[in-house]
Amino acid sequence: MARARKLKNPVPSTPESLAAGLLAYQQHCQRCHGAAGDGKGEKAAELAVAPGDFTDAKTMDRVTDGEIFWQISEGRLPMPAFKDKLGETERWELVDYIRTFSRKAPAASSTGPAPHRAQP
Repeated sequence: MARARKLKNPVPSTPESLAAGLLAYQQHCQRCHGAAGDGKGEKAAELAVAPGDFTDAKTMDRVTDGEIFWQISEGRLPMPAFKDKLGETERWELVDYIRTFSRKAPAASSTGPAPHRAQP
């Protein structure tokens, strides 16, 4: 896994790679990890180990693209390995797509009222 940590993603995150990653995610990941990437897919309750929650930005920031790629490739029970099911580019596209779950959307409150500040 230490070697995997250093792997660099050769697939740039483009609309095309994200669209391909979405398709692979829907076919191979969504039933367990959920449509929102929160680990609450329709099959999640049946598993002995809860699927990863890709929406947790703090956790996802600690994981490198190489580690995600390795986990997809090698699997970890109950998740199967995908190195024989998906090509290398497809697995990197999945990494790009999985990253979208933890990215922050622009804050809606930026146009709302200013936060309350205590007066000195």
